[in-house]
Amino acid sequence: MMLMPIPLTLVAMCLAFLLMKKWPKIAKLFLFCGILLLGLTSWSPVADKLIATIEHDYPVFDIQQPVDVVIVLGSGHKDLNNTPEIMKLGNSALFRLEEGLRILQANPNAQLFVSGYSGDMTEPHAEIMRKAAMELGVNPDRIKTFALAKDTEEEANSMKPYLDGKRAALVTEASHLKRASTFFEQAGINIIPAPAMYLGSENSDWQIDANAAYKSQRAFYEWLGRGWQWIKG
Repeated sequence: MMLMPIPLTLVAMCLAFLLMKKWPKIAKLFLFCGILLLGLTSWSPVADKLIATIEHDYPVFDIQQPVDVVIVLGSGHKDLNNTPEIMKLGNSALFRLEEGLRILQANPNAQLFVSGYSGDMTEPHAEIMRKAAMELGVNPDRIKTFALAKDTEEEANSMKPYLDGKRAALVTEASHLKRASTFFEQAGINIIPAPAMYLGSENSDWQIDANAAYKSQRAFYEWLGRGWQWIKG
């Protein structure tokens, strides 16, 4: 997306280059703003402040709360040959599945819902998640897959017929949880938010690095997503 820190920095630098001969003062302003934006969003103290605005909407899930279904929303995986399914999952998917199984273990009669389409991969993400859960000891009869949903809104709508009258834990990345919960609530589903994978830190180092840039990118992405969700109503 263009409205992320790095693309915005590149746009500012390109404008500075194009305007340098005709309007050098304006060009220098664009160049300064681009460098400042990239520097600040790649600096850990700033990045942690940005990501904190979207990661603390809900507390960690209390496993004393009984649920009928544990929903683990789709994330991402890689096509890898001759490896366990669990090794194919991306970082976010691993954290989501781990939290989902923690809740599932406390609710021995609950079902596990996993979702995600194939995209450019050979298998749907939901199927990889199902196999990974089985590798970790989950009975396959407890798992239901939703392999056609392409985004969170579609995931909510596709699961709705199976969740009437049931209490469900909704597991996703902490930064994504508020927006995801809104989609499920709009679909009339009774969910209990369950955050997984916190990116931010309360004790920031003072480094400028790619990890900090990623945190800022996630914050920008969710702000834009929440804004678009609000516009759509």
